[in-house]
Amino acid sequence: MFYLGMAFLAVWLLVTLYLIYLGFRQRRIDTEIRSLREEVEAAERK
Repeated sequence: MFYLGMAFLAVWLLVTLYLIYLGFRQRRIDTEIRSLREEVEAAERK
């Protein structure tokens, strides 16, 4: 039963770390999209 508990804990730890990774990746993509929109708006104004 001990190994089952450790496996359960390991799976939840991996899920949590993956969700944190996805959050950081999403934030980076949002920043990139924002900068690209600003570049497009600046190019349209010229």
